[in-house]
Amino acid sequence: MKKERETTFWLAWRLVIGRGWRRFSLIALFTVPVLLSTVAMQVIGMLNLSGPQKAQSQLGQANLSVVPAVTGKNQPDLASALPAPVAPGEMLRVQSFTSLPVVISGITRKIPYRETDWSNSMTSGLMRTVSGRLPSSADEIAVSRALASESHLSLGDTIRYPWAPESAKPARIVGTVEDPTGYQAKFAAGGPGLFAQWDDHVHTGLLGLSTSWLVKSSSATEAIITATARAQHWQVTTRSAASSSKTLLEAQPGLLAVPGLAIVLFSAAAAFSIRMRRLKRQLAMLSAIGFSGDRVVRLARSGGAVAVTIGTATGVVGGVVLGQAARPLVREAVQRDLSSFSIPLTALAILTFGAITSGVAGIWLPTRSARTSSVKERLTRAPRPGGRSRRHTIVAVAGAVGVLAVLFSATQGTGVVGPIGAMLIVLATLAAVPDVLHTLGRLSTRLPLAGRFALRDLARERRRPVAAIASSALAVVLAVSTASFVGSQTEQDRRTHVGSRHVNQVELPLRNTEPSAAILSAIRGVVGDATPVETLQAAVPAEVHPAAEGNRLSVPPVLVRIGNGQLGDVRVVDTAEQFRDLTGRAPTPREWKALTEENVLVLAPGRLNGSTEVTLSVPPADPGSAPPAPVPAAAVQADPVDQVTLAQTKALLTSAGTRAKGFSTFTVGYRATLETSATADLENRLGRAVEPLGIPTSDIHVERGYQPLLPARWSVTLAIGAAIALLSAMTAVGSSAQEIRPRMLLLRVVGFAGAIQRRILAAQAAVIVGLAMLIGILGGWLVAGSQLWPQNIEVSMPWPTIVATALGVIGLSSAFAATLRPHVDSRLRER
Repeated sequence: MKKERETTFWLAWRLVIGRGWRRFSLIALFTVPVLLSTVAMQVIGMLNLSGPQKAQSQLGQANLSVVPAVTGKNQPDLASALPAPVAPGEMLRVQSFTSLPVVISGITRKIPYRETDWSNSMTSGLMRTVSGRLPSSADEIAVSRALASESHLSLGDTIRYPWAPESAKPARIVGTVEDPTGYQAKFAAGGPGLFAQWDDHVHTGLLGLSTSWLVKSSSATEAIITATARAQHWQVTTRSAASSSKTLLEAQPGLLAVPGLAIVLFSAAAAFSIRMRRLKRQLAMLSAIGFSGDRVVRLARSGGAVAVTIGTATGVVGGVVLGQAARPLVREAVQRDLSSFSIPLTALAILTFGAITSGVAGIWLPTRSARTSSVKERLTRAPRPGGRSRRHTIVAVAGAVGVLAVLFSATQGTGVVGPIGAMLIVLATLAAVPDVLHTLGRLSTRLPLAGRFALRDLARERRRPVAAIASSALAVVLAVSTASFVGSQTEQDRRTHVGSRHVNQVELPLRNTEPSAAILSAIRGVVGDATPVETLQAAVPAEVHPAAEGNRLSVPPVLVRIGNGQLGDVRVVDTAEQFRDLTGRAPTPREWKALTEENVLVLAPGRLNGSTEVTLSVPPADPGSAPPAPVPAAAVQADPVDQVTLAQTKALLTSAGTRAKGFSTFTVGYRATLETSATADLENRLGRAVEPLGIPTSDIHVERGYQPLLPARWSVTLAIGAAIALLSAMTAVGSSAQEIRPRMLLLRVVGFAGAIQRRILAAQAAVIVGLAMLIGILGGWLVAGSQLWPQNIEVSMPWPTIVATALGVIGLSSAFAATLRPHVDSRLRER
């Protein structure tokens, strides 16, 4: 029995797995998807912050943080809320602003700002010093390296707060720093007490001041602080809670293994379907010398299991090495620290077990042919008849079920059935590929010799090209569907985004200064005299003052109401140009007549419902007093306007109509509508012109349209998908070229030169990869659409890029196949 097992294993190794390039190509079919899945696991894992990184980015070296429920200058103090004082250095206050105006090189801009005692050990890890040192006094500040590079700042330069008292000194830059979780973050870190010197007690309320505390003390003290904070409904974040949050891939470590397992399964079935076809005569000889059918099957399956195991092990080991070698590239792509070196053992175990199981399952059915045919059938090279009608039935049924599933998902809004139906359609299309190859072979009559031989050979031995097309197409489907899904979501966000202004409009709010001809002149000096610049006006109560000191835009607006429903505020337009500036179109004669007759023009669609009257209301002058009585006004429904207009206002009046109803016209700011796209430096040029007139650059808004950027992790993921598609195509072409070696020998015998063989291999590669690209791209579009259509999202694909990429892959595969021409001279000498 032992001798029989050894003979079976030796025959499996030499006969089924083969020798030389044939052995290499077979094992590569299993190695490549496992290797790429292993690399993808590690790279995607690097893209996510590890638990310790999450905790350090939020807490530094502290054990917990406490954030009061109330923000602003009136935030309660944690120390005063505790029943007993805490030892010095165990509790650290951190003040922060998400958007603090500062003057850098004469230009006001808003940046995130944090301030604390940076000498405390609890702050270690919140940021990293690049040059200089951290600020230690109230007149020192550190800026991020990205901000310093963008603004051309260096050590010793100064930064000031635009509304700081005259007695306050500008902060001197003593160091450049960076956020370990985002190298490109632009922020500043002030020394303890810096903002207290800057604070003018007027604008602070507008800036969103937030105070939090970092705590690192004994367990008993931390428990008291936690209980006290939670009793007052404050937010408490512990170190364990900050580090325990998991991403989807961390929660489901085998998720990235699924594509690789699918490719291994399909590759195994395809490869051994071809291999059993090639080994018919050899297996027949074994049967003729006494091997039983079961032993022949065991031999074939043993060879397949060995090939799958070797390929999986090679792929896992090679993937781990390549994944770790890619760490510098990933760090450069995401621009942040990566987690410490670690191998995802759980995910790799799932991948290894799944790949071997999938591979063995894939070879199980094809190897049955080793005993399901007679010795006579195995010794003949003629294909076995039958099977076509059954395949056509499967194609028709699977395609019909898939189409119905996709239509049902799209119309009923179910998101699970659609992708399954789309994959059924893809599989049905792949099952119909033999008929496509047969048709191409019949149409090749007028082609040159190399093309005719290539297509007819593919049509005669269809299992080989079908297997290569299927394995490559599946990888392309995965890559294209991912790219299409993400790109379509991004395009939908861009298309449905409602801005606060129309595209190419530049708005300058008068928050801190009164309107003047000098400001208008300065604006026109930058945008040009030909560019229309309009005054933005709103209806406000007569003789009313700003609700917040230092912010003239805090004047309460007049509100329009219909019945018990409130629509919004009222804007004032006196000219057709102002109407066009606000709505993006010219007023119709009916609308302009309503405005000139001092009616309220209601922009919100369908709100009047046949009514011709609205009420205009104002808030009370004092918080404790009753509001003035609403003012009735005649109203007219406007023609439809876009969502950008409705985001700005819900109704319009003229200045005359505003005065007639007892209100005043208030100038909010100025707005220019550019004829062309705004230049990148427009904010800075405008800022240098209007900052001396009281308008900080940070208040200038240029509407360039919403252009969401794809996250770096998606870019890396798509690059991995493209690599999978390319390498799968190369591997399939290599295996296909290996299986055609006997025919190349025959061509050499009858006198055809090597150039003919290269052209044949290149033509076959072009057909195989071309069909794989076509099926993969359309299948990827369909799979992405099956997920997007139920959400009423249109599939958006960059067709020029996809077509160029597909042509490039076809060209590379053809060139690669041409280099695989077998060295037939040496093989002929051997024979």
